[in-house]
Amino acid sequence: MVREFEFKGEIFRATWHGIAGHEEVFILHIDKNDEEGEEASIDRMTEENDTSAPLEDILVMLCERIMPEIEGHDPAVPFSWREGKTVFNVHNGLQAVGH
Repeated sequence: MVREFEFKGEIFRATWHGIAGHEEVFILHIDKNDEEGEEASIDRMTEENDTSAPLEDILVMLCERIMPEIEGHDPAVPFSWREGKTVFNVHNGLQAVGH
């Protein structure tokens, strides 16, 4: 799945695959000019983590890793999915374009 979300007033693109709690998860910061910036990832299949944690918690953890590199973010803005920003949704090996 590829989907955009916001955290601390910044936009990120998340990409993940696998079963819940055992995903491979990547995030990419999208700057104010729609350019790709800092990135972070975790392989929940092999790296130590809380496999019962919801995906959103893992995304926030990854964001916190790269936040020191991002200037001007707003610590008061919580995590939220961007509506209509599912880029790709893959099931059973078939790719469907999201809306």
